[in-house]
Formats: sequence, C-alpha cells, structure tokens
Amino acid sequence: MDWDNLKVALAISRMGSLTQAAQSLGIDQSTAGRRLSALEADLGVILFVRSKTGFALTDAGEAAIARAVEVERSIDRLKDAVTPDEEGPVGIVRLLGNAWTLDRLASTVMAPFLAANPHLDLRIMTLTPRTRTRGEATLSLWFEVEPKESEFAIKLGEVPYAVYYARDKNPDELGWVAFHDEDAMRPSIARAHKKLRSRGEKVRVTSTDAGIMLSAVREGVGKSLLPMCLAADDEKLVRVQEGEPDFVRSLHLHAHPDTVEQQRIQATIRWLRENFKAAFQPPL
Repeated sequence: MDWDNLKVALAISRMGSLTQAAQSLGIDQSTAGRRLSALEADLGVILFVRSKTGFALTDAGEAAIARAVEVERSIDRLKDAVTPDEEGPVGIVRLLGNAWTLDRLASTVMAPFLAANPHLDLRIMTLTPRTRTRGEATLSLWFEVEPKESEFAIKLGEVPYAVYYARDKNPDELGWVAFHDEDAMRPSIARAHKKLRSRGEKVRVTSTDAGIMLSAVREGVGKSLLPMCLAADDEKLVRVQEGEPDFVRSLHLHAHPDTVEQQRIQATIRWLRENFKAAFQPPL
C-alpha cells in the first residue's frame, strides 16, 4: 500500500473536499483523485461518499482513517527519533488563521525562524478545514474561538486596535469601514465597530479581513478600527484619538493534544510565543 495514497485520504478527511486536499498536499486535483481511487482499489472498499457538498467518510472510511492516523503518528515519531538534535525539527506544520495575522507573521518574524530551522516546512492556510482529525500537525491562530474537540489552547497575547483614517481626509466627513462576519460565533470586533460609530454615520464597506480594511482606509473610503501593529507605522494613516487602544482582542493558539509534543509543533509554538510582541504589538 502506497503511503502517498493514504496521505490523500487523510487530507480529504480533514479538508472535506478533493480540491482543498490536493492544495494542502501541493499536488493537482487529478493526481489526488487517482491516488484515492488506487487506495480504494487496494482496500476493496469505498472510503468516501461523493456529493455536491463534499466528501463524507463511510464506515469503512472511518476505520481506515483511524488506522492511517496511527501510521502518520508513528512516522512522525520515527522522524523525531532518528533526526540528530543539531538538525532541529523536521517536517510540515500547517499554520491556520486569519489572512492578516498570517501575513503579519510572514512579513515580520518568519524568515529568521525558517532560517534557524532549515528542515521545517510551514504550510500557511487561510481556509478552515471542515473537520479536525487526530494526528494532524496543525496550529491555528484565532480570535474569540473556543477550543474544539479537546484542543490544546493557550493565549498568545493581546492585540490592540485603534480608529484610523487617511491623512488627507477629514474624519468627521467619513463613513466607516467595518468588520462583519456572518459566520462569527462571538463577533466582539463587530460590536466594537458599532459602539464607536456616532449616530448617523454610515458604513460604506464591510470585510472579514483587517488587511482589506486597512487598504480601504488608506485610500480614503472611510475610517476604521484597525490593528495598531498594521496601522501605527503607516505614513498615510492618522489615528483619530491618541492614548489607550480603543479595543483589544485576545489571540489564541489551538493545537490537538495528540500532536502538541511533536518536536516541530513545540518549536513553532515557542517561536509564536517568543515573537508575539514583535509581530502584533504596535511599534514604540
């Protein structure tokens, strides 16, 4: 049995679709489909039920994936055991989160971390898998999201926000660029925007991503509550009111307890904790 074929089945069970599974593995969709068909032929069973909404595991698929996770964990432990300590962590770590938080890491503190860990591969993903399966070396960075499925979770720190507008505009004449997420379970940032708006001020644009909101504010579309780490050093932006932040959000790290002791997971957690301030606190 080909391990590459098993990896495709694992990815589909985690992502919920063949397309996203192929993307997460860095292969094309047709290759992923052939590998899944080959695996099902080897086993003599159907692992997934295909539908317009995605791939759902059959009973045989549930059993196969449970065993495949055990194989994956054994391979991970083997890699950690045989890798010399001086080489550092080895393998892939999937890092999930909001687009702007992952972009912030990439633009500030990621390069030194990867330079110091040449055998580590960070796989950045802004799409949330439909399900979390045991054994996956994944870390997630989320605001206001409760841990699920017995996840290991820690608070990385507080991210301060303040209201900004374009330097060449009058803030009193501007509407708002606001946060809005129809799927948010605890939309505290959306409530903060609403609280800061004066009566009669219109919302001109809404978005789920702070990076898009910052671009709109920079171009004079409106004023907005933005992460200070993004806006404070932008010469095109001006803060409406100096002093304490207008709002603070807690950024949490989530991991599955089955993988939290892996060398590459521990190294990535340590990097995130040690570099949180450099990435997400505003410049002095």
